[in-house]
Amino acid sequence: MQKQVTYYENLVDSFKHTSSIEPTSPHLDIQKFEEIPNLIQDSAGNPFRLNAFVIGFVTGGNFKLSISNEAYDISANQLYFTSPWHIRQYSNVRDWKGYILFFTPDFIFQYPQGEYIFREFRFFHTENGMVVHPDQAKQELLRSHLDNMYVLLRSDHPEKMKMLFHYINIFLYECKAAFSQNNPQTSTKDTTLNNFLHSLNNYFIELNKGNMDKALTLKYVANEMHLHPTYLSNLLKQQTGKTAAQLVRERLVLEAQSLLKNTDMTVAEVAYYLHFKDNSNFAKFFRHQVGVSPSDYREQAKNPG
Repeated sequence: MQKQVTYYENLVDSFKHTSSIEPTSPHLDIQKFEEIPNLIQDSAGNPFRLNAFVIGFVTGGNFKLSISNEAYDISANQLYFTSPWHIRQYSNVRDWKGYILFFTPDFIFQYPQGEYIFREFRFFHTENGMVVHPDQAKQELLRSHLDNMYVLLRSDHPEKMKMLFHYINIFLYECKAAFSQNNPQTSTKDTTLNNFLHSLNNYFIELNKGNMDKALTLKYVANEMHLHPTYLSNLLKQQTGKTAAQLVRERLVLEAQSLLKNTDMTVAEVAYYLHFKDNSNFAKFFRHQVGVSPSDYREQAKNPG
């Protein structure tokens, strides 16, 4: 296990450590799984964070994918989503086939409308990623879109990157429809919740980059959203049944659990990284939220059952 979770700023850095292929661009790429060597076929790969949103569409084979605190058995005809703040780990890869689409925040946010994309798509705001099983008609449509993007990216078209931005938007709306098939209760009107999750997760992106020197609090998130904390909390209570403070604490403890489970950072180092006042304060917070001490949680994660 690593001392800390490796963080890759762009696709070039990530690909150097995980495969022998070169990305088409530092901030956007589409690869076929079968063209990526099964370098981790017989052993678990190391956990890492990548500054990119990733959509994998699997058409064959199988592998295990851990996203933060959740482990998924991925097989044919599944679609999965991960985001920059997720800790990811691939293992037990067996003859995987399909497509994997990478795009960084830098690629999306260079366009004016990019700022609003991820507030629209709830599958990018989940705490432990998302795995979806589209129906057959949707599978064929998604594969067609990915085929077209794969070819366009490797073409000599002078405007291909701009075109791909719009292709990705269309593709994401098709993914949203597949997501809604699996989550019919999802509302399209919860803009405040989407914006809240966007601000919350952006905090961890900046923290992972070493650009955050503040603790995660309700006041911080409310300020980022230009809303009064009480007003924000009341809105979220109506939509989720939980207050904003509860949601902040849950997200913070999830990050702590991920670090305890996926790294060799000491409890004191985790507390310092998450900007707690001291180790005692962190341990008290963690025990109150989880029911066990950070050390006991780590031990249980290493020896489940």
